[in-house]
Amino acid sequence: MASGKGLGQFFQPSYWVIKREPSSWAPPRGLLQSNVDLDPSLARDRRWRSWMFLFMWASDSVNVGTMQQASSMIALGLSYREVIPCIFIGNLIVAGALTANATIGAILHVPFSIICRASFGVYGAWFPVVSRLILGLIYFGINTQILSSCVHVMLSAIWPSFRALPNHIPEHIGITTSGMIAYIVAWTIQFPFLIIPPVRMRYLFLIKSLVMTIATFVILGWSVNRAGGGGPIFSQRATLTGTEKSWAWMFCINAAMSSKTTLAASISDFSRYSRSPRDQYWQVILIPFCYTLWSIFGIIVTSASHVVYGEFIWDPTKIIARWDNRAAAFFMALAFGAGTIGTNISTNSVAVSNDFTALVPKYLNIRRGAILCAVLGGWACVPWNLQKSGTVLLNFLGGYAIFLAPAVSVMICDFFLVKRQKIVVPELYQPDGRYRYLNGMNWRAFVAIAISLPINLPGLMNVMNPKTIHIGGLRYAYKASWLIAFSMGFTTYYLLNLIFPAKDAMSSRQLLAEDALEEQEKAESMSYESGKISKNLSTLEQDPLDRIPGI
Repeated sequence: MASGKGLGQFFQPSYWVIKREPSSWAPPRGLLQSNVDLDPSLARDRRWRSWMFLFMWASDSVNVGTMQQASSMIALGLSYREVIPCIFIGNLIVAGALTANATIGAILHVPFSIICRASFGVYGAWFPVVSRLILGLIYFGINTQILSSCVHVMLSAIWPSFRALPNHIPEHIGITTSGMIAYIVAWTIQFPFLIIPPVRMRYLFLIKSLVMTIATFVILGWSVNRAGGGGPIFSQRATLTGTEKSWAWMFCINAAMSSKTTLAASISDFSRYSRSPRDQYWQVILIPFCYTLWSIFGIIVTSASHVVYGEFIWDPTKIIARWDNRAAAFFMALAFGAGTIGTNISTNSVAVSNDFTALVPKYLNIRRGAILCAVLGGWACVPWNLQKSGTVLLNFLGGYAIFLAPAVSVMICDFFLVKRQKIVVPELYQPDGRYRYLNGMNWRAFVAIAISLPINLPGLMNVMNPKTIHIGGLRYAYKASWLIAFSMGFTTYYLLNLIFPAKDAMSSRQLLAEDALEEQEKAESMSYESGKISKNLSTLEQDPLDRIPGI
């Protein structure tokens, strides 16, 4: 009976309700409930230091995508001398935005989904949260598919006959039997790493950065040795001239920025665990340095592949798959697979898990959100078909930055210029607090995003369907879409707040969660000492903010 009763409880919604922390500032019921993963990070969890962010970015930059990006830019008609500065400049610009957003998380110690409430409103924040959630799920699936290609190489290295495994899956499914086996193995290997709490992931990034650095230098050394040098790319000149060359250069800078926009938005999911805001500042240097260095390595490997195999191979895993040494192929594929897992976690899994937690805090925490991410992103998105669906979807995903970039700019402008860092953290959790704005939404933020879209939307539609949609000179504006979207969103939001200030959302001081608790305890202590015990007891069911002087 006991076991039956326990099994019955398992299917009851109440069984899955997450306990609300006594110190939580959120209401016990309603749409803005909270749990420990949404609450401000505790002092004992703030362990991230500057060197941990170094390993995080060293880990994230060393992946197949980074090594492919520079080579694909050269394919546009630029020389390596022009591509390398593009990558550095683009990463330097987006690193500035990312570091600013990371600093917000390090000061307030709350995740992205909560920070959004200060600028978008307690309910309006769902727009950037859902936007990032959808994008993160799709990219999670794509990266899991990339991981499966590494697993395919590993299985083929162990059992060479695996490559010739008969296919029993219908063609319309879009994947072969061997591909499905590799995908299932890849998904299974990746799953346990997804449920590691973000505060403990710093060690995962340390291990991944060391493994991937060794693997990169191995394939780099092999390529240069077999090719007898760097290959033909380093002697090639740009094939573009004049205006087309200038816009191609701008497009490459824009591509480097767009690829980091999701991280620029979600970095506070990691920086909330920082010891100090000062630990964030090094990222301005680390990001452009790491991504530029590994992009150069990608150029060398791709260039050397032309000498060795007679064609330019942009994907290093496809080079590894051609190696005759099965042991070397296995361990290199293992290293690149580990790198892909780390990138998928830092870029997608943690962000999606936090977003799920923000949307359904009564039932979901980061761990349960990670499980949902693995199921929905790994299977429901059918990732093996995403990359085969043509350029339409991939161009749309690449252009999604025109929605996220202005959202990031609004958050930065609001914190540093409009509110001048004076945020009352407990009220970020209150449905009727100062960040309610108009019906829970700050119309200024949405107008700022809307104004930044018209100049970029035609370009996005054009790249998705260039044969039927012609936009003339606007196609050039889209080549600078990130800069345009970010700057227009930032400027518009600032001007709207100058003309129509949200006075009720302003505060004369910054109040962090721990400071609010301390002031609350002092107020209750003073009330007790003055003999007003009955009054103090009557306030226990009131809003905790009512017991803090000056709030």
